[in-house]
Amino acid sequence: MEQKYFFYDNQIELEKVEDQIERKILARGGKMMISKVYFQEGAVAPRHQHFHEQVTYCLKGKVEFYIGDQTAIIEPGDSVYIPPHCLHGCKVLEGDAILLDIFTPQREDFLSN
Repeated sequence: MEQKYFFYDNQIELEKVEDQIERKILARGGKMMISKVYFQEGAVAPRHQHFHEQVTYCLKGKVEFYIGDQTAIIEPGDSVYIPPHCLHGCKVLEGDAILLDIFTPQREDFLSN
């Protein structure tokens, strides 16, 4: 399969992740991928862990993040780093939220759904 280099947000469909959470898988290739995650106010991403490294960038909303034994509130322009196998989750505190999640390696489990 030929490598795709350009990914257009308006051509990618939203997929339901959980109640109040949807996402789009954006650019991906090699060992990296990025997804755009949409949360409704009050949505909770349950604590979980995976072997991927993750960086999350907040585009919209006020979100409380739990990473390991630390908790912090992030807002637009803030970002977080989540190391492999680290327990993490989040809760949207005010309004709807949009987060960009960058993973390495790619989340094959996301691509297979």
